[in-house]
Amino acid sequence: MGQDRRIQKTRKALVVALISLMTEKSYEEISIQDILDRADIGRSTFYGHFRDKSELLIEGLQGLKEILHQAQMAAASGSDHSYEKVIGFSLAMFEHAASHKIIYRSLVNGQGWNIVKTHIEDMLVQLMKKEARTLYKKSSDHIIPFDLFIDFIGATFTSVITWWFHYKKPLTPKEIDALFRALVIPTLTEHLKGR
Repeated sequence: MGQDRRIQKTRKALVVALISLMTEKSYEEISIQDILDRADIGRSTFYGHFRDKSELLIEGLQGLKEILHQAQMAAASGSDHSYEKVIGFSLAMFEHAASHKIIYRSLVNGQGWNIVKTHIEDMLVQLMKKEARTLYKKSSDHIIPFDLFIDFIGATFTSVITWWFHYKKPLTPKEIDALFRALVIPTLTEHLKGR
């Protein structure tokens, strides 16, 4: 049990160090040595936990999937619209990004965003797949394969969040969520059972 706590403490210290550094400079400018110095951890300890800086970056997103799943379930239980079972996470994700806007802005403007964007998109596709599969209309005139349908929704979300951090006029999480929903709800209502 003590070892598990030490491992968790070390991993957390490394994540906190990376996040702290990202408020000062871009992800690309941060070296492993910068992270080690900030966390006060040795190089061999770092490599005992992570292969590289990108793996550490993804570690910083742990816990987000559960937050989004809870939001998805809450939105679905409070709505008559079947699409909430699929995209009920959206406002919570935009709120998460807004509450960490310095980090997200730093990422979106650099190479680190490709790593994070891919991870977020994969996470959202996993969240949506389970709920959407049972709601997806199956018919002979249905030409869009289910996996393409889900990938489209996930890719649209990450495109919207990327655009949001590049857009010069500030939008609230609710405003950007409304734009995302305006883009995907017509597709969702066309391809899901229910209303």
